[in-house]
Amino acid sequence: MDKADQNAIDGSALELNRTERTVETVLRVASMALSIVGLVIMIKNSISNDYGSLSYSNLGAFKYLVNANGVCAAYSLFSAVAIVVIPCPISKLRVWTLFLLDQVVTYAVLAAGAVGAETVYLTYKGNLSITWSSACDYYGVFCHKALVSVLLTFLVTALYILLSLISSYRLFTRFEAPKQ
Repeated sequence: MDKADQNAIDGSALELNRTERTVETVLRVASMALSIVGLVIMIKNSISNDYGSLSYSNLGAFKYLVNANGVCAAYSLFSAVAIVVIPCPISKLRVWTLFLLDQVVTYAVLAAGAVGAETVYLTYKGNLSITWSSACDYYGVFCHKALVSVLLTFLVTALYILLSLISSYRLFTRFEAPKQ
């Protein structure tokens, strides 16, 4: 292979890195923004009426959802800045770290969404076998805001699934499996 062919290959690899980096940065910034929106909606979610008052902090599932969205937003910001500001060559340690942290955040946000969805379901439908009636008849606005926050959390989960696929593709196509 002559030098011109090698330069063309290196140029296309650099272009792929730019495209890859741009897509990854956009996904991380979008997940950060959606995490913050879901977090703010849930934090501001409280209602008082003739039946009493209800806030997200009264339910452990919603507290976990707020915490998971906060951690996801912070990690998304940190990782997006690290990708954009520190455009150093891709090292094995950096790729493994991003892969592992992307996995942890994906599963944490997925768990928060699942627990939040179960709680929203119970607030809408209730559970008559344990005499828990539907709360949405009395706290409708609270239920709708909680549902929006949970849906945003699932959207963040979908973005992090894409990010996990990107980081795993980067890891497993560029580096060999660890040797024992």
